[in-house]
Amino acid sequence: MSIPNSRQFHIHPDAITEGVVTVKVGELYKQMTSVLRLNKGDRVRFFDGVGNVSEGSIAHIGKAGIIVPIETQTVQPRGRDITLAIGILKNDRMRWVLEKATELGAWSIVPMITERVIKRPDVVPPRWHHIAREAAEQSGRAWLPVVDHVQSLEQVLEGRAGSVMCAINGTSKLNELHTNGPTTIFVGPEGGFTDQEVDHAESKGALIASLGNHQLRADTAAIVALSQL
Repeated sequence: MSIPNSRQFHIHPDAITEGVVTVKVGELYKQMTSVLRLNKGDRVRFFDGVGNVSEGSIAHIGKAGIIVPIETQTVQPRGRDITLAIGILKNDRMRWVLEKATELGAWSIVPMITERVIKRPDVVPPRWHHIAREAAEQSGRAWLPVVDHVQSLEQVLEGRAGSVMCAINGTSKLNELHTNGPTTIFVGPEGGFTDQEVDHAESKGALIASLGNHQLRADTAAIVALSQL
């Protein structure tokens, strides 16, 4: 019997001991019992964020926690090494990008401060990590992407091979580039990158690529870029 992704949950590796997953009372326990109303015998899937997947049926639900003996264990391939570096967006657009980038398989997501960024947090809000985790659970992905700390464009460019900046005046089309190794895709905020930022990225060895003939919104551009790779 297949297990729906609504029954896939992220757990810490320490929750697995001697072939058993133990879900202690807390947020996940409440989600499984009160929100999803799972019962003894229901099949569930757990992933530890680094590719390991464990499946089994709930054997016990008590006041101290949930016990799930592991029936099968698999390792999900990690996939291609792609980082999305994106100028921080306003309101719910950043949430949307975090969700879709996770679903599309980005290894890491770097929130950037660029010249046209308006919202400038000093640190990554805890909610952003929660969004990525929920998106991984929903999509059936066993690897959690790294939501990196807030950095400037200059910091992200330093020492990165395979950098590709998306800009309307790019000399090549992204879907025509042959980028098989680790790749960092740079997407600007609302309004895109300035000409000076594009020139700086090019001076650091980044390829400047176009996503097509039309000017895309920043959140759309991020998803199109990941999809084309």
